[in-house]
Amino acid sequence: MYDNLVWTLVDIIPGQRTMGCKWIFKKKTDMDGKVHTYKARLVAKGYTQTQGIDYDETFSLVANINSIRIMLAIAAFHDYEIWQMDVKTAFLNGKLTEDVYMAQPEVFENAKHPKRVCKLEKAIYGLNRPLVAGISASMRESKSLVFLEAKMSLVFLVYGGEKELKVTGYCDASWQTDKDDSQSQSGWVYLLNGGAVIWNSTKQDTVADSTCEFEYIAACEASKEAIWMSNFIGDLGVVPTIQDAIEIFCDNKSAVALTKEPKDHEKSKHIERKYHFVRSKVEEGHVIVKHIRSEDNPVDPFTKALAKSIHDEHARFIGLRDKIEF
Repeated sequence: MYDNLVWTLVDIIPGQRTMGCKWIFKKKTDMDGKVHTYKARLVAKGYTQTQGIDYDETFSLVANINSIRIMLAIAAFHDYEIWQMDVKTAFLNGKLTEDVYMAQPEVFENAKHPKRVCKLEKAIYGLNRPLVAGISASMRESKSLVFLEAKMSLVFLVYGGEKELKVTGYCDASWQTDKDDSQSQSGWVYLLNGGAVIWNSTKQDTVADSTCEFEYIAACEASKEAIWMSNFIGDLGVVPTIQDAIEIFCDNKSAVALTKEPKDHEKSKHIERKYHFVRSKVEEGHVIVKHIRSEDNPVDPFTKALAKSIHDEHARFIGLRDKIEF
C-alpha cells in the first residue's frame, strides 16, 4: 500500500468524520491441510459511513456481453489481434474523487505523526464508493476466425467469412404460446460478420388478437435493439455501413406493411401507442423492415419447436457450430 500510494498522512480537520479500519487475517492451506501462505488484508469499516454524507451512491461497472460479441465480430473481420487482460483487483486502482479519511492501521501507526489520519487516495476493501470492476474474458483468436467456447458445452459461436461488415436483424413471434394468459412469444437475432451478436426470446406483455399484431410487436422490440447497436457501433468508427438503415427481416407481410403505414386503420387502431416506435424509426430512416419467407427466417428456433434438420440449419446460419474446422 505504501508503494501504491493508497493514502497520505494529514492532520485531522476539526469536525471531519474519520472511519476506522481493521486487519483480516487468513491462512491458505494445501490439499494436505498444511498452511503454506499467511495473508493479511486491511479493510475499512465502511459500515460507519452514512449515505448522503460520506458518499452519494455505490455501483460497479460490469461488462455488457453483447458489446463484447460485437467487438469480437469486428475483430474477426479486420483480422485484429485480441489481447486478454484480467485485473483481479481492478477497483483498487481507481482514484477517489471524494475526501475520505481513515484512522491509521493498527500496529503500523507512524511513530513521528501518531495523531495524523490517512487521507485515502485510492479505494480499499470495505469502502462504500463507486467501484470499477475488472473485466475478464477468455478469448481465442485465429486469423480470420474468432470463436467463444463455453466450458460445459460442445457448441461454438463462430464469426468470420463475410465480405462486408454489416448488421442484419431477424424477428419472429409465435401465436399465443402461453395457454394460460394467451400471450405470444417474441424472438429476434442480429448477425454481424456471419455470427449472432445479440439475440432474445421473451414473452410479450400484452395479448395480441391477430398474427399481424404480434409480429408487429416483435418488430418493435427488435427495432429498439437496432437503435442501440447503431449508436454503439457508430461510436467505434470502424463499421461504415452502420450509417445506413439497419435491415430487419420479418416473415409477416401485414406487419411489414404496418411499419410503413403513416396512419392507423380499423384493424390497427387498438394497438398500444408504444409499439409504434418501430414505425417512427422507419420514417426517420434508422431501420427498414423487409419481408422474408417463414422457412428462411433463422429466428424461428427462438419462438417455436422445429424439426431437428430445420433447427440445425437455422443454428448454422446464425454461426453456431458443434465443431470447428480450420
